[in-house]
Amino acid sequence: MNYFLQNADGQKWKLPAPVSVSLQKDEDAPAAGLQAVFPAWEDVPCAAFFRVEEIDGTVWFDGVVDTLMQTDGAARLLKLTARSRAALLLDSEALPCLYARPSLPQLIRDHAVPYGFAGAAGCTDIFEVPYTVEKGISEWQVLAEFCQNYLGQTLREMDGVLTAEAQNGGEALLLGGKGIPYMQVCEQRNFYRGLSEIWEYNNGIWKKRAQDSFVQQLGLLRCRRTTDAAALLQTAQKAMLSVTVLCAGWVRAQTGQKAVLNHRGKTRELRIGQVLYSLSASGKTTRFLLYAQEKGELQCGC
Repeated sequence: MNYFLQNADGQKWKLPAPVSVSLQKDEDAPAAGLQAVFPAWEDVPCAAFFRVEEIDGTVWFDGVVDTLMQTDGAARLLKLTARSRAALLLDSEALPCLYARPSLPQLIRDHAVPYGFAGAAGCTDIFEVPYTVEKGISEWQVLAEFCQNYLGQTLREMDGVLTAEAQNGGEALLLGGKGIPYMQVCEQRNFYRGLSEIWEYNNGIWKKRAQDSFVQQLGLLRCRRTTDAAALLQTAQKAMLSVTVLCAGWVRAQTGQKAVLNHRGKTRELRIGQVLYSLSASGKTTRFLLYAQEKGELQCGC
């Protein structure tokens, strides 16, 4: 694995083998986050970009440096924190404007290309319904809200590339059994994520539209108000069980990808909600946080 600091002109400085690395990808966070510690040397360049790639050029991380810190003590160390390039869109406020006939290519050209993105995969249709960019929202919000409201898709950034294409989960990641061996499996029941009833606002009136009998049987009363009760209930039910799987090495995977876990003689179809890559003196590991694809997993496990 190679680690590089890079400036805006593309000049690279190869870093020595790291003391530790932690790279986290989360489906609820547009930008991946990285922390790393390297042996320090004289005259560390003032470079604002960081890249991690295999010898063959396969990219694991490509992003912007948030902090560079040099420490002198028993050892001289360079500590680095970085986020993937979506951070530039998250940190930048959009210019208020009105698009009379909006399209994804037009919005990408105005709100992403200036920050180094070449484009975005997704529907290129032109819409006759105007799209207003309000004051005070980020460049990421402009693009994400358009993709959600006009295209019905979620905007994602993967290794420096934007996409608003449907996420089908791709090929399932096999864990255990004849798949990738694991070192540890931990199941967690998240009772705090359960909702006993959900009220929906319609035509100026709040009405109870959904309820979870399992949560009610547990004796928990936790209510929410929303405009889409069915979707919120489904999200809550799936989140009530999470499974953490620890594997040796760095296993290439994406959040949202399907995962099939073989554990204790049972096969479960789950989805990847978070991936944490770590490197330390003990070696490389990958920790997956998995959620149920369908409701009912928690009930079956109790």
